[in-house]
Amino acid sequence: MHALHRGRGLTLIEIVVALAVLAILGALAMPNFAARVDRERLQGAAEALAADVNEARFEATRQGRPLHVNAFGGPAWCWAVAATPACPCGSGQACQLRSASEHEHGGVMLASSGHIEMSPDGRSASPGTGFDLESARGLRVRVSVSAMGRAHICTVRGESLRYPRC
Repeated sequence: MHALHRGRGLTLIEIVVALAVLAILGALAMPNFAARVDRERLQGAAEALAADVNEARFEATRQGRPLHVNAFGGPAWCWAVAATPACPCGSGQACQLRSASEHEHGGVMLASSGHIEMSPDGRSASPGTGFDLESARGLRVRVSVSAMGRAHICTVRGESLRYPRC
């Protein structure tokens, strides 16, 4: 007599159950992933702005002339390191050394406008001035400049950010 032996594959029910478990686990992980992406975008934009402020300080001392960080908030926001305080953001401006906009930092909004002047000795002519950046989920950080011209990042609103509270 032949002994009945079962095949060595998975049944359709086993595959469906495994896929259902994976779908549930994926649905549970998705909000955490989206929140992490939101935080990373905001932190990336804040660190880019702080780097540009610090670069303006360095270049002002190197060139021996004042430089300006101009920030323009709103839906089509941007910031620029420029030779003049009224230099508009955008490519091709002769007065502009570098700039960034919402196109480079999707999901982040520059919530404030303003101007920082870096003097040729590396100090800020506008200490305490800061720019607020906000994520799509409402997290908010501030990039401000000290009297010595150094950029600092602090958390205005939100949890799990690596910066101290403002």
